Amino acid sequence: MAEINPSAEKFRTMLGEALGRLRKANAEYFELLEKGLSSSPLPIASQAKEFCDHMQRNVNATFDLGDKLIQAKDMQDALKIQSEFFQDQMRSLTDQARNMGESAMKAASGMFPKA
Repeated sequence: MAEINPSAEKFRTMLGEALGRLRKANAEYFELLEKGLSSSPLPIASQAKEFCDHMQRNVNATFDLGDKLIQAKDMQDALKIQSEFFQDQMRSLTDQARNMGESAMKAASGMFPKA
């Protein structure tokens, strides 16, 4: 296996540190958003919270992708990581769409009184 270039390793370290700072800022943002939604009197606050939970999982998955790509050994490894990420995201999107659809149906059915 070829020796890793020291400047490339330094670049990986810098990217990892930047990603760590972004993760921290992201966590703080979602914490504030959750506090705002939990105190909201709006009837759709629970659906909005669910949507935010999905967003947070997607953003965290993207950060995880960044972590993995920083550690990729070569282009083939990076492509494998991206392919796995894409497949996981498609499964997640399908699950999220189903959950959001179910929530929307529940919310809509609660808006109309039964005859």
